[in-house]
Amino acid sequence: MTKPIQDSRSRPAGLSSRFTGAHYLRDSLAFLGCAMAFLAAGLVIGENYVFHILILICIWSAVIAGWDLLIGYAGVFNYAQLVFFAVGAYGSAMLSVSGGLPALAAIPLAAGIGGLFGALIAIPSARLKGEYVALFTFAVHLALPSILQQTRGLGTGGSTGILGLPPISLFGQTFYAIDKQAWFLMALIVAVICIYLIYFVVLRSRFGLALLAMRDAPAFSEALGVNGRRYQIAAFAISAAITAFAGAFYAHYTAVVTPRILGTEFFLMAMVMLAIGGMGRFPGALLGVCVVVIGNEVLRSFDSYRLVALGLIVIGSVIFLPDGLGGFLSGRMKKRASSADPT
Repeated sequence: MTKPIQDSRSRPAGLSSRFTGAHYLRDSLAFLGCAMAFLAAGLVIGENYVFHILILICIWSAVIAGWDLLIGYAGVFNYAQLVFFAVGAYGSAMLSVSGGLPALAAIPLAAGIGGLFGALIAIPSARLKGEYVALFTFAVHLALPSILQQTRGLGTGGSTGILGLPPISLFGQTFYAIDKQAWFLMALIVAVICIYLIYFVVLRSRFGLALLAMRDAPAFSEALGVNGRRYQIAAFAISAAITAFAGAFYAHYTAVVTPRILGTEFFLMAMVMLAIGGMGRFPGALLGVCVVVIGNEVLRSFDSYRLVALGLIVIGSVIFLPDGLGGFLSGRMKKRASSADPT
């Protein structure tokens, strides 16, 4: 009996089915099912401290998904992701405290400001290559705290930051930070929308295919007509807007924003999340967020030794899981599939 011949024109050679539209509905339902299970777990436990940890996981998931879009899928070594987070937080804080806008109006406006800021950072970055992009964006990250501290007259609050951000009001009801369950529900909705946009809309489109081509074969993709500079600027803007949205949401949750959000601890935590989860290996980055946020809370009693422990975790993950949790799970699934179908 002859084996049926697969039509090679049905799928571009060498591309994963995740990016050709196959299994889109199945994967979407699986993702939404995981989100519902996450919601159910939080509601069943029902403790304010647990809600706080879950809120942090949701916010960090949106930030790291935006970073994964750039560094994992577009192959751009951007180290200014927390700058976008800070732009969103400060933008929404200034719009609501100084401008008098409600939080629901200030947060999307801050996301738009973050997207524009990301595009501005991307313009010079698109002229650089590899490690020079990393150096430039990290320099922006290092410069922003000093700029915020020296611009108190513009409404940034200087070293003390901005205090007293208004809570979110919706349908005539105001949600204060003490109402952790309501904030958990809102944070989960924000995270699900941001993650779905990145991994199920942007990366499954032609735009996502262009980013992969730029990452894996930049010269060849340009020969095929892919405008790498334009795509890179657009990827920066999308990533920055989503991260700024998360930053604005975080600022209204905590009701305060200071230059500390650009400190070493937050930057190291974000790096550890990507290193443990694996770059460009969905859902690895999200698993990394869960591990680091929960681990950080468990290690909180160790004070400054917590950063040492996180550093050791990074070293261990690089040695034993070079592709992160995402790569490990992907490898296990491939082995299981090959053993089930040896032909």
